[in-house]
Amino acid sequence: MSTSQPSSSEYYRATAFADFQPELSTPGGTPERIAFLQKHGYLIINDFVDHPMIPVLREAGRRVTEACAPEHGYSKIDCSKGYVHRAKEDEPWAIRGLVHPAFNEPSFAEFHGCEEFLRFVSSWCNGLGPEDMAMGGLLLWCNPRRNENGPSWHRDVTWWGDGKPYFSQQDNRGEDIEAYSEEIEKIRWDEIREKNAKNIAERNGVSMFLALADDECHEVIPGSHDDWRTPFEHDVLLPQKMKDAGVPHTPSWNRVDPLPEQVAIRLKAGEALIRNGNNIHTGHTVPDRERNTLSVGWSRWSGPLTEEPVVADARSAWQLDPAVREAMPHEWMKTAWDRWAETEQLGDTLEDRYTPWDIKNIKAGQVVGWRGELEKQAAAAGEAWEERQKVEG
Repeated sequence: MSTSQPSSSEYYRATAFADFQPELSTPGGTPERIAFLQKHGYLIINDFVDHPMIPVLREAGRRVTEACAPEHGYSKIDCSKGYVHRAKEDEPWAIRGLVHPAFNEPSFAEFHGCEEFLRFVSSWCNGLGPEDMAMGGLLLWCNPRRNENGPSWHRDVTWWGDGKPYFSQQDNRGEDIEAYSEEIEKIRWDEIREKNAKNIAERNGVSMFLALADDECHEVIPGSHDDWRTPFEHDVLLPQKMKDAGVPHTPSWNRVDPLPEQVAIRLKAGEALIRNGNNIHTGHTVPDRERNTLSVGWSRWSGPLTEEPVVADARSAWQLDPAVREAMPHEWMKTAWDRWAETEQLGDTLEDRYTPWDIKNIKAGQVVGWRGELEKQAAAAGEAWEERQKVEG
């Protein structure tokens, strides 16, 4: 049986690209850059091309990606201390947990808190400084080594139903046809556009995709963050489950061909993408083109908590570990962690804490992750442990 991989010429590659524009070279949050982002929904910056930590982070990213390969289990990195998104054959395509001491890669936290990055955040966010920040997340985008991954076109907003944010451990994408009616969708879209305008005007935070190696794996429809979707785009975005349920739509896309007007964001190492997540976008990786890109940012603290903390999204539950706080290289970063952590609480089911891959391993008898009573009871029960089951007694 042949195990040969396709040649590079057989793999997908984008048909159109967006590159850094030299006329937008002036660093920081300039009016020209903000206007470009406002119009197109994306912006490429070059502020970190010569930063000395880019090569350091590049190698750290490669080590983390290799260590999280499924064949290593938890032997190289205890990745149950983070949240690793996995594709076909359990290969990682995105890795959270970079600043947890279990990952043993302190350069990520060092860059997150370095002077040059803070200077950019201040410029972009109207003077935002460490004394007013709340903890932001870090995420490493990588490419599965054996299989193509993508496309999966979507928006990072809930454009259907009641508009509540997506919660990873619960599928809240709507069950009834009415949640996806055009009337409801237009109500949500008006809210989304209003929030867009508010966010770009106030700029209370910034996050970017910082390429540690050349990257052309993020594709977007420019302007789609502010334009009502076309019938073709509706067919692309509408979940198959809702199509099968009878939501009116115009079948248009074969799930393979490029979309009209799509472009791949082509980044050189040290360049970064700032984008509006409301635009229609996808990641699309292939085995022979490295993706090694860091999502990193900060946001403004909204003030002392006045409500009960909410159960943390499973994707960020790991960050509640006090060991993360102690690993921060600056006292102000520990304070930023405190501000974030007071708003969240750890859920009490496996689904509230772990990826499906980690849950499978816990049910196979491995006590990993938080290593508490929940994990011990689930490991002892094995496959008898039910979905969303809680600790007994």
